[in-house]
Amino acid sequence: MKYFFTKLGIVFIKLIALLPFSVLYLISNILYILLYKVASYRLKVVRENLKNSFPKKTDDERLVIEKKYYRYLCDLIIESLKAIQISKKSILKRLKYENIEVFEKLYKDGKSAIVVMGHYANWELMCKGTPLLAENEILGAYKPLTNKQFDKMMFESRSEFGTNMIPMEKIPRAMAESKRPFLLVLIADQSPSHKESSIWVNFLNQETAVLPGAEKLAKKYNLPVIFSSITCYKRGYYSCLLEYITEDPKLTSNITERHTLKLESNIKAKPEFWVWSHRRWKMKR
Repeated sequence: MKYFFTKLGIVFIKLIALLPFSVLYLISNILYILLYKVASYRLKVVRENLKNSFPKKTDDERLVIEKKYYRYLCDLIIESLKAIQISKKSILKRLKYENIEVFEKLYKDGKSAIVVMGHYANWELMCKGTPLLAENEILGAYKPLTNKQFDKMMFESRSEFGTNMIPMEKIPRAMAESKRPFLLVLIADQSPSHKESSIWVNFLNQETAVLPGAEKLAKKYNLPVIFSSITCYKRGYYSCLLEYITEDPKLTSNITERHTLKLESNIKAKPEFWVWSHRRWKMKR
């Protein structure tokens, strides 16, 4: 029975994904009312996170961010569904790099790199669409879903245009087997599972446990680290800016702190695009 309902859900998602963006954003407007006004989805978590992150802002200022966040969250849900059936033409229309020459130079020089980003704006679109804009091999680190049918659907969607999706434990092998200069894309703002493997950073006014994976891989394999700042400049349209965290990781300290504070800077500039409904600070020192 569970298998049947999973298959039914996948069919429904794929049918929704066939709808044009104009219709999907109407659905998003309705979803905003249901999610925020009716269900108050994780509203307590969002308000606590905003209050702790921006203690100097007034209640009214935080309320503005809260409303903008829920509106964007609904757009992100709809866009994530659409990504399952999105065309190359649509991605190329909606995703652009301000300085793609950073990737071009790495490829020309035969060099690989680690690209770090957060759960900010539409990170899924960036991971899926980058192979259409860069010659580098794109390695996307991910954690397989528990539900095998949904995992298969998401894996096929994310890898459709060339992104090579790699489970975390298989990353070193994939790096070694890559046939051309690669970009390893890591989403680095998840909440770690263990204190012992964490680096503590003052992030958004709070002591925060951060995964050190990007720094460890960079130093072990001597790979430069690039931060990808993605932002939404118009509804459904995204721009990426690439900035080096370090070009010489073995001589650079505090790489984890540096890319975490880069993300913090993006969040402070446009806070509505980060995942405030996530219990990011559940781990305490």
